This record gives sequence, structure tokens and C-alpha cells, in this order.
Amino acid sequence: MARSIWPKSPPGFVRRLLAGHKVLGLALSGILYLICLTGWIGVYYVEVERWERPNLPEFTTVSPEAAAVAISDSRRAMLADTHRGPLDTDLFVGLPTEAMPRMVGGWGHEARAYDAHGAYAGDARHDLTHFLTELHYYLHLPETFGMIVVCLFGVGMMALLIGGALAHPRMFRDAFSLRPRKEGQLARVDVHNRLGTWTLPFALAITLTGTMIGLAQLMALALGTFAYDGNVLKPYEPIFGAQSEIEAATGGRVLQGDPAILKAIQQIRAAEPDQPISFIAVHMVGTPQESIEITTKPPHRLVYGETWRFDADGNLVGSHNMSDGPAGRQVAASVYSLHFGDFGGQPVKLIYALLGLGLTVMIAAGMDIWLVKSASKGRPRPALHRLWIVLVYGAPTAIALTFATSMPTGLNPVALFWSQMVILGVGLLVSMRLTDAPAAETSRWMRFVLGVSVLAMPASHLLVHGSMTQAALQVSLPLALIGLVVATTALPFRAAAGVRQTVPAE
Repeated sequence: MARSIWPKSPPGFVRRLLAGHKVLGLALSGILYLICLTGWIGVYYVEVERWERPNLPEFTTVSPEAAAVAISDSRRAMLADTHRGPLDTDLFVGLPTEAMPRMVGGWGHEARAYDAHGAYAGDARHDLTHFLTELHYYLHLPETFGMIVVCLFGVGMMALLIGGALAHPRMFRDAFSLRPRKEGQLARVDVHNRLGTWTLPFALAITLTGTMIGLAQLMALALGTFAYDGNVLKPYEPIFGAQSEIEAATGGRVLQGDPAILKAIQQIRAAEPDQPISFIAVHMVGTPQESIEITTKPPHRLVYGETWRFDADGNLVGSHNMSDGPAGRQVAASVYSLHFGDFGGQPVKLIYALLGLGLTVMIAAGMDIWLVKSASKGRPRPALHRLWIVLVYGAPTAIALTFATSMPTGLNPVALFWSQMVILGVGLLVSMRLTDAPAAETSRWMRFVLGVSVLAMPASHLLVHGSMTQAALQVSLPLALIGLVVATTALPFRAAAGVRQTVPAE
């Protein structure tokens, strides 16, 4: 008989762990569910960006001359932008890649698309995609504060994962011990425990890297405030470089315009032909400190990129050694790719999405276990149970309806989403005064509404864009399939018919 890898724990110790696991889970479940939900959907943020603007020109290669023309146009537009914020000093131009076959220049909240010749091709802002990713990054709170909050929930998630593993000594022995014929609490416990086992290594890696990203914000804020006279960017200089290093590379001279930009692109293409350019940054646009950096993607490395510096005339000076420098710098440059699954192409994305979905279901099942167990002991919490159902099915419903509604109307997606969440919660509590429908019936109706809402996304997209391009179909077709399956498997009249058939004839 297989034995557990954990040493045998005293029953009292396990009981205390389970009690602590339950209390912590109850305190964190709602926000963690929202973070995990948006996290696994956000794995495909590049595909969603392309879907949001499906008719922009796409190509995988571009000449240095065309890239330089696009950068110059973005730079002129940036300087003419009277609404640019005081912190919007840097211009970033992404060159086309296999994953993102578009050339886009942007600063602040502005983005401009270009064709293969460097000519302006239209607005490339992705407000809906950013609504989704920012919900995951910082819950639409003020950015730095929100990332710290999400980080703290990540610490709680790590405690839940470790505590749950220690509290279930037989978790690996029972990894494939499913009891599909069981219902109610036992079925939920099986789903929660098995998913917890299967996703544990992934969940620990994701939680650790996410916590590192958030803690970096917190440490930078603290150090910048108390040690560097409020300069919160100073603590990042050992990783991303200091302004003094940039000035040393440029020789203290201003970037010499378009010829320097073109020369820089040509030189990096010649020096590193095996490293495709990810993006080009023009720092401190329109100031005496203006300079250019180019980031390339080293092959077979987790680092997000290697940064190359140039002098004022566009001559290659050297790199910042993100891929071959100190170990700490390499680790810091790899955290983002590891957390977001930005390596290995579509197979890795699919694995991240499936494991992230499993983690989300595990959180939902964990809260459900407590609610069902509480009801079985004579302490039902119908209001809390229905609010949990609203969160589990209402959050993805609100996300889908936000996309479907904001796309044709231009309404603020953040306001739309949170308004829907409030309306769903209040509406459910009011409906409880009018009907005593069981939680299972509420769940079935919410699943049906979720399916219809997901179907509304490709319908709205087709109505607005009328697009059948690859960028449109690669998202619209899966959405239509998912929405159809969810809606049809939760049809209320089918459930009602099934109930009628169980009533014995008189």
C-alpha cells in the first residue's frame, strides 16, 4: 500500500491546521476568487487585445526604416498631446512578433497602430483588455496601493496552500481518488482536495512570483519614501539601471533625432540577429535627457528581455545584462514571464489557463464546502450562500456583459463592472424577500445568465466590427462555444422538466 510522503501528524495538530485553514479561507475567498478568475483569463491578454481591435494591420516582420518612421510619428504625436500627464515621459513602440503581429506605439493611455511601411493605421487603445488585466493587478484601486493589497492576498493564498497541504496528510495518496457518484458535501470535498493536489506546484509558483511583484512595490514605496527623499524609482535602479548610466551611455548629449533611431535599430539587428526586438523605448521625450533603449528577447530564456543602450548618435554602447548579469537581476527579470506564462508559446498558455481555472474552481468549492457543512449542522446561511453564488457566477457574467456593453457604447468598463456587481448583490437580497428558491435553483439560473452573457460578447463584437479576421475568430469562436455549452447545460426549463418527471403519477 502506498504511504503518504508526509510524516504522521498528531490528530490535534491536524485539527488545528484545518480550523486555521477554514478561518483564513473564509476571510480571503471572495477576493482570491476574483484575482484567480481574472488571472487565468488574462493569460490570453494578447489575443484579447487583438480581438478588441480586430481590423488593424498584422504582419510579423518590419524593416528598420519602417520602424523608424513609426517611432518618429509616435514621438511627434506624443509631443503634441496636450492631455499627456506629467509622468508620461517615455514612448514605447512594440515591433511585430509571432505572438503579437502588430506595430504599436504608446505612452500613458494612448496607443497608435502602424502598418508594415510605418504609416499610421488607427487607434490601438485596448481599454477593455486593460480593464480586465488591471482588475487582476490591483482590483481597480489606486495602482501602487492596489498591487500591495493583491500582494497581501497572495501571501494569504500561500498560507492557505501550505496549510491545506499540511492538514491533508493523504493528499498525494488520494490524488486520483474521485467519487463521481457522490453528491453534496462529499463531492465538493473531492473536487476541492483533488484540484488542490493537482495544482499545488503551479499555485505555489504563481503565488510566490505574484507576491514578489507586489512586495517589490511595497519595498520600493517604503525605501523611496524614507531613504530616497520620495523617489520610489530609485530602489529599482540596481535591476533596471540608473539615469546616470543612461547619461554615461549617451555622453550627456541629446538624442540626434530620426537618423539616430534608425541607426540604433540597424545596429542591434546586425549585432543580435537571433534576438527579435520586443520594443523600443525613447526615454524623457522632448527633454535634454532624451535617449533610446531597445529591448530584445533572448532565445530559450525566462527573462522578459535584454536591454541595449545607445549613444546620442544611435551607436550601440552595451547591454544592461538582464540575461547574463548578477543572479538577482536575472531572477527579477524572469519573475514576470514565470507569473504570466509568457514563455513557451500556446502550449504553455493553455497549461497556465487550465491550471488557473482549476485553482479558481478549488477556491469556489472550498467556500461551498463550508456553507453546505454549516447547513447540515442546522446553521444554514441562505443570504451568504446566495451572495457567494452571485460572486462565483456573477463576476464572470459582469465581465462578459462589460465587454458586450462597453464595446458598442464606449461606456467606462470599470464603472460598468462594479455597478453590475452591486446590482446583482442587492437584487439577490431583495429577491430573497419575495421567493424562497433553494440555492441550487439560484445557481442554475446564474449559470444560464452566464452562458447568455458570454454569447453576447462575440455577438456584440460582430455587430461593432463586422470582422471575420483571424484576430476576431480566434477569440469569438471559443467564446461562442463556451457560452452555448454553459447556457444549454443550465437551461431552467430542462431542470423543471426533470423535476416534473420525478413526481409520481396519481
